Amino acid sequence: MDEEPKKLSGAEEYVSAEIALREPLDPDQERNLRDALAKIDPRAFSSCDIGSEKISLSYDPTRISQESLLQLIRQSGGQLEQVESEGSPLL
Repeated sequence: MDEEPKKLSGAEEYVSAEIALREPLDPDQERNLRDALAKIDPRAFSSCDIGSEKISLSYDPTRISQESLLQLIRQSGGQLEQVESEGSPLL
């Protein structure tokens, strides 16, 4: 049975971001960041890995902006050293 191909809207693109921190997150800062990210629509993330010195995210820019993510990290006590990002297809 032939199925009609899905028409993609372009919103299927996720952006990968690697965020290096100037200083490691302490346990309270890491918990605060995890709590803040948990309040965001879970469909906004394809992946999220929080280390003490580096945060790796793959997020949907139509659901949350990079600046909003960086602001959450700053509000949790993270000091940004370097931010690298690139788009990658979901498929």
